[in-house]
Amino acid sequence: MADYALIDGYLETLRASLRWRRDLDDVIAEMEDHLISATERFEARGADQMTAQQRTLDEFGDPRVLAIAFASTPTGGIAVPTAFTKSAGKFGVASAVAWSIGLIAIAISAGFPDATSVDPEQFVLNAQSAFWVVGSMSLLVAGGLMIVTMLGLYRRTASLGVLGIAGFAITSLGVAALLVAWAFGFWMTLIGLGVMLFALALLRRDLAPRLWTVMWGSGMALGAITWQVLRWREVGDPDRWGDYPLVTAIALPVGVVVMAIGLAGIGRWLGGEQPADLTPREPLSTA
Repeated sequence: MADYALIDGYLETLRASLRWRRDLDDVIAEMEDHLISATERFEARGADQMTAQQRTLDEFGDPRVLAIAFASTPTGGIAVPTAFTKSAGKFGVASAVAWSIGLIAIAISAGFPDATSVDPEQFVLNAQSAFWVVGSMSLLVAGGLMIVTMLGLYRRTASLGVLGIAGFAITSLGVAALLVAWAFGFWMTLIGLGVMLFALALLRRDLAPRLWTVMWGSGMALGAITWQVLRWREVGDPDRWGDYPLVTAIALPVGVVVMAIGLAGIGRWLGGEQPADLTPREPLSTA
């Protein structure tokens, strides 16, 4: 049986450099076929097995240099996990937690009696205000952390095209709109549209886990659609400002919960990758 020790070592180095690819096994198997075929051609010309392997590997070059070619995108970028993308993934998990805290705090705030029926000096009003501040600030922090995660995903994929850029820009506007936390329909619509476009661009690259990407991309969009439909139907009783609290009480959890679950999954995947080492070492031919 043929002994391909040099080729095996080459493939192990290539595997380590490409460990972040979802199709790693297929890539390695294809490379193995090419390497063995080339080795057999050199053997057919009279070279011994070790010399044939060495000549083959000299032709293919350093495996880490080859890994850069596998990581390259049509735009010329290098789509590999880095220390930044790993940190961005952790921010994604933190963002999912912050979205959840914001939702809970706002829900608790909404559970207090209306301020018009409460003495301003009473603790109930102060507690209501405190929970509202915590909730609105948590949503703003969550949005900011999600923006960092999107930057990490953009870096991880090297490019997401016009669709991804548009999604990022619209999401950024939606996060800025969180400064007016009570304008639920407005910022939910912007964030929902932006994240959906960004997720579609991510799905086209077929890099991130599909389930989490779909949940993240559809969550707030679903919540925004729910809000618009229920608001149009004027579900529930209006408050003294003419808003419909029941509409928000239904739509906001739908949007936040689904989006946060997907974002947490995306964050765990992105944060769990090990940064790629594509720095070329000494050529194998001189080893």
